[in-house]
Amino acid sequence: MLHPSTKTAGETGFVPFPQTYPGRLYYIAADPDKSFEQKANELLAIGCEALGLDLGIISFVEGGRYEVIHSYGEAPPAPGTPFNLSETYCCHTLVAEDVTSFHHAGASRIATHPCYLNFGLESYIGTPLVVNGDVFGTLNFSSARPRSRAFDADEHALVRFFGRWFSKEWERAIQTAELERKTTLLEAVFEAIPGSVIVADQERRITMTNSTVREMFGFRPEDLQGRQTSILYSDFEQYNQAGARRFNAKSTGGFEPYEMRYRRQNGEEFTGETHATLLTTRDGKRLGYLAVIRDVTQRKRVERQRDHAISVVSHEIKTPASTISGSLQLLGRFSDHLPERGQRLLEISLRGTERLNLLIDDILDSGRLQSGQLSMTTQATDLGALLRDSVRDHAVIARDNAVQLKIVGEDAAAVMVEANPTRLAQVVDNLLSNAMKASPASGTVELGLLRGPAGFWIRDHGVGIPEQLQPVLFDRFTRSESETFRFGGGNGLGLNIVKAIVDQHRARISFETAEGEGTTFRVVFADDAAR
Repeated sequence: MLHPSTKTAGETGFVPFPQTYPGRLYYIAADPDKSFEQKANELLAIGCEALGLDLGIISFVEGGRYEVIHSYGEAPPAPGTPFNLSETYCCHTLVAEDVTSFHHAGASRIATHPCYLNFGLESYIGTPLVVNGDVFGTLNFSSARPRSRAFDADEHALVRFFGRWFSKEWERAIQTAELERKTTLLEAVFEAIPGSVIVADQERRITMTNSTVREMFGFRPEDLQGRQTSILYSDFEQYNQAGARRFNAKSTGGFEPYEMRYRRQNGEEFTGETHATLLTTRDGKRLGYLAVIRDVTQRKRVERQRDHAISVVSHEIKTPASTISGSLQLLGRFSDHLPERGQRLLEISLRGTERLNLLIDDILDSGRLQSGQLSMTTQATDLGALLRDSVRDHAVIARDNAVQLKIVGEDAAAVMVEANPTRLAQVVDNLLSNAMKASPASGTVELGLLRGPAGFWIRDHGVGIPEQLQPVLFDRFTRSESETFRFGGGNGLGLNIVKAIVDQHRARISFETAEGEGTTFRVVFADDAAR
């Protein structure tokens, strides 16, 4: 039978088999069907053939431990067999940091080496394996037979080439294993996310989805592949508006969660809460967008029922509360005829009913703002004037509670926005009031304007917002279990109302806080709100 390399080029299906050892390695490396272990064993076989030696080993070295990873030859040590590194010829290879060889150990300076005494290996050649910049082990070939001559420069170069080739294969195997691990983890996370996960490219074409998409929208993954995300929207105009606001070349990826009307494959519409982010490479190249959609139809229904119940109860309480308040005020006209204890009780009752009425008003305002029932006309509004008016209105309370109010940079040019001045004043007043309550005695509350984009900020130097409170700070009836206010208090509705008003202005409110250092609130308006 002919060796494959002796076949003629005219034979059908003939692929010339390379005679050179580097060429044979190339064929091994290029074969996608070969495993890493197969490539390692074939490398060892080629090395033994090329060098005329009986044993080939790939080792892993850690500290003083030498472990056989792959082996080839006559009665080779099994993979996993450990040795003391100092008892192997490879210790010389690692010290030299290059190819090292002995062609007749018994007649050389290493005749007393443990490797020779224990195993009788006469000839040896090995090279370090450097993987990702670290020495991982060695590639070595040996035999119990001595060679008649020393290993020459070509054989050293060949072993050095084999070592570098295998080091790269080892690096590639490690990278492949790590990539597979990360891919498996990513797929698990992708599927475990409680919502429909949709990945789209920069043109908003769908490239990937998780299994929940089929449950939520009714589409199979293959039906959505390459389709525009508009297929999921209930209204094409909404799709265009979302693209103009978020999914465009100028977007930064810092998207706030938003609600959108979506459509299932059967035409049914539902409300989805969407969390989206921009996908970029490490060097900043844009890849597209990732969105997580949760069906909040049931939640919105429950919220509407809850808000309706609160509104009804508040309205029902409002009338008797107003009646009681009016009666107490009328009674106050005759307080001179009451004993001193009766006058104190009357004052307490009046303050209590006043707080009750304020609470009811806050509840009603919060409900109306959340549902959009409060109409809001806008006009050119001077933010600096709002800050100055609020400072003036709170001056007496600040003085009585040893708090200083300070506007920073108030001589700068005016900052004008399109807004409802009454509602915006409510935002400033609420934030300033909270900052004063949180301030220590003799503390200072600072206020200032923002430019580019337009907005304002308010800072206190109190104890800060507790960590557990921060994620739900703007929710209704959120109150701290710890004492964050030095005086006064709150009903847990103020910041919810602030957030609702800010949202109505298409602005954003954020805060920075640190324990023992205080809190800064910022309200920033959209670019098109500036005047």
